[in-house]
Amino acid sequence: MDDGSTVTVTTLAARVLLIAEDRKAGEIYRRVLEFVGYEVTHAINLDDGLDTSPDADVIVLCNRAALAYRGQADQVIRVPEGTPPDVVVTEVFRRVAPLPQGRR
Repeated sequence: MDDGSTVTVTTLAARVLLIAEDRKAGEIYRRVLEFVGYEVTHAINLDDGLDTSPDADVIVLCNRAALAYRGQADQVIRVPEGTPPDVVVTEVFRRVAPLPQGRR
């Protein structure tokens, strides 16, 4: 039954910086993360990613062994080649605490 009322839900999505040189894998991870509600910026390399999304809540590195970004070690998730998208979503969820109201 439609009574004409509307409910609006507002949430603040955590920001994910996804670094993936493999465009196909990056696109899959980006779509899955966005589907579950994260705000995702996909970049091919770390320099471009930090230029476009310097204030990401978590960084997902696909197939990279090293990270030269000081102060972000706790917010970095390394994803080996072939990692299922649901595992990536679970790891992002574990690392990103719910955002307090009014952030941004």
